Parts: sequence; structure tokens; C-alpha cells
Amino acid sequence: MRIDSLLLENFKGFKRRELLFHPQFNLIVGENATGKTSLLDALAVAIGSWFLGVSGVETRHIRPEEVRLQAFSSDAGTNWEGQFPCVIQASGSIMHQPLTWQRSLNRPGGRTTRTAAVNIKTVAERATRSVRAGEPVSLPLVSYYGTGRLWNTPREQGQVKEPPTGLLTKELSRLDGYKTSVDPRLSVSALTQWIARQAWLTFQQGGHESPIFQAVRQALTCSIPGAEALTFDAKLGEVVIRFANGDQQPFMNLSDGQRSMLALVGDLAQKAATLNPHLGAEVLQKTEGVVLIDELDLHLHPTWQRHVIEDLRTTFPGLQFICTSHSPFLIQSLRSGEELLMLEGQPTAKLGDLSIAAIAEGIQGVPDTSVSARYAEMKDTAKSFLEELQQVSDTSADKLAAFKEKLAEASAPFADNPAFQALLELELVARMGSES
Repeated sequence: MRIDSLLLENFKGFKRRELLFHPQFNLIVGENATGKTSLLDALAVAIGSWFLGVSGVETRHIRPEEVRLQAFSSDAGTNWEGQFPCVIQASGSIMHQPLTWQRSLNRPGGRTTRTAAVNIKTVAERATRSVRAGEPVSLPLVSYYGTGRLWNTPREQGQVKEPPTGLLTKELSRLDGYKTSVDPRLSVSALTQWIARQAWLTFQQGGHESPIFQAVRQALTCSIPGAEALTFDAKLGEVVIRFANGDQQPFMNLSDGQRSMLALVGDLAQKAATLNPHLGAEVLQKTEGVVLIDELDLHLHPTWQRHVIEDLRTTFPGLQFICTSHSPFLIQSLRSGEELLMLEGQPTAKLGDLSIAAIAEGIQGVPDTSVSARYAEMKDTAKSFLEELQQVSDTSADKLAAFKEKLAEASAPFADNPAFQALLELELVARMGSES
């Protein structure tokens, strides 16, 4: 699965917008309220159309509150009217077939249409039949991770309390890899149970790990800087990470950044392993699909932000990532401007050659990154006051009093910096003298 283009009409804040996507990595940037998360929600509807043809898996519909509202003013006040039709149309490749499909909400109280998405539904139904017949068809991975993917996750979700026999006797289907695919929350419980089951199977087989488990464990270990090994502690009932410095920590004791990235990579890895077990040790390299991540830099230190995109590319080369971010470090780590999707302005071709300051100022519109915003405000205030002072020809007592009032107003926001106020006062005295 791959998304090449998306057309939106009357979806949330978009009246009409068409966007093109890079086949490998896409980073969506823009100021707050420009529609980054809204775009991911629309993409979730588009890729969720795959589940119209997968029985037992919930798809993603256009919700009534996602219809764009238009304000109309009159003497009686302002009316807000929903604009219909609300349309999401996608073009891309599904199971290596070029397809264009559409979902829409055409009226208040209506349902999201399926008629124009029958082609993707048909392909999904065919793939589902092949899976149920035991054929080694490769399924596309579909996943959406929102900003609340690990919000207030209770410790119990990271623990496995049921006995090994319960894990081993569960009936597992390859299609289980589609559970929670378009739910922006992340299931820590599903990941922990999968790892626990693989650990018990390894124990039953005399310590022999399956190639798939080895691949997933390696991906998980490499996703955390400084991590050396990942195991499942049966007594504790949790996944435990061992670090190169000798420290060991259960998953739920890790930092927010570590847990967020470990859970995300682990969720992708176990979904790929569940969907395509026939790919064996190459399951992470050969599984294709589309992954949506809101605020990829969430909880990550800048040193981690500099390499997280390349880490994901290396671990999952067959997946198309579409992510949002406010981080200049992520922008700088892109391979080309074609991977940068700006909701405002035009991207630059060579991002890796730009400094963080150049990206922040030129692409993200942040002025004067060499100093803090407060320092820049102090400098502008002083410059404005001194320029006005230099142009004064009237040095009467009344003018002096007026300038003292201006000085008090100008320096009031910076009362914690007496040197700033003293400097301006000295300039005032030097130019106009002191009041007798």
C-alpha cells in the first residue's frame, strides 16, 4: 500500500486541498491550526478504507464533527452551516495495483459512502480470502499513532498476568495484525502479550528463537539509544530493557521518550510479524504499508531527533511514513525537499545543507533565532527608545517628563533587569539632562 495523492473537500479546516506524497518518507510541517493533525485524520479515513474488505476489523468513517463549518452573519447573529459533500479521495498503489478511491459524507445525519471505494474493498476481500486459505500473500501494514498514543498508560497494560498456557492456546489469525490500526492510541498490552508469547514459545523450543522474534527483538533493542538487550521477565510479567551501562529497567519505568519510541517500533514490528509470518527473518524489511505518526518528535531529545527518521527508514524500508513535526532537527534530517510537505510556503530542495537557524528562520518563520524572543524584544525596545531620543530637539522640562513616562512604560516588562533600565536612564540624562 502507498498513498501518492490526497484530495480533500470540506474536511475540517480544508475547503479544497490536494496534496502529493513521497513514496518513502513525508514530514508535514506548519504552524498550529494549519491542519497537520486534520490531514492525518483524513489519511486515516483513506487508508482505513482497506478494512471495508476485512471482516471483523473496524474501518474509519468521516465523523459529523469533521465536516467543515461555514459562518453566515445576519442581523440576528451568526449561523454555522455544515458544507457538503465532505470528500476524501486518495490515489496510490494497493497490493501493487494503481487505484483511486473515495469516501464522502453527503448530508447531515448521513453515512460515509462506500460506493466509490469498492475497488479497494474488492482487493482487500481477495487478500482476506487468500489468508484464510493459507496462501502466503503479503498483507499491507496500516497504522496511525496520535499524540496521545501513550497518554496515562496504566502499568497493568504493560504486564502479562495470565499463565503461559493461556498465551499459547489462543487462536491467532494473521488478520489480528489489523487490530487498532486506525485507532490513534497505542496498545502496549498487545505488544507485551506478543513478546510474552514469543518468549514462552522460545522456552518450549529449548531456547531456540524464531527468526521473526529475533528480527523484532533486534529492532526493539536498536530503537533505544544505549539499549543492549530486551527480554521478558516472567516473574515480573513485563518487558525488561538492559542497557550497556549494566542498568536494567522494566518498560513502564522507562522515560516517556524511551517508552514512546519502544512502543511505536514494537507495535509496528509485531503487526508486521503477525500479518506476514511467511516472510521470516525479512519480515520487517519486506512488509509494505502506510504509517501515520502525529508529532514524531514527541518526548525526544534533540540528539535523538537527529537520527529517528533514519532509524525508522532502516528498520522498516518498505513502509511509507507520513508524519507531522515542529522540530527543525527532523526537517534537517530529511534526504530532500520532496519529503517535506509544508502546509504554508514552499519547501527547499537541500535541507541537509541548511543550519538549524536557517531552517527555523527560513522554513518555519521563526525570526532571529540567535537570541531568545525576550532578549530580542528588549533590544527592539531599547533601539526604538534611543532612536526617538536622538531626534529630540526640545529639552524642556515638559518633554523630559514625557520621556521619563515613556521610559517607565518601555522598561516595565523588564523590571527584573535593572541594568537595562539604568542604561536607558543614563542615555536619557545624557541627552536631556536631569530635572532640576
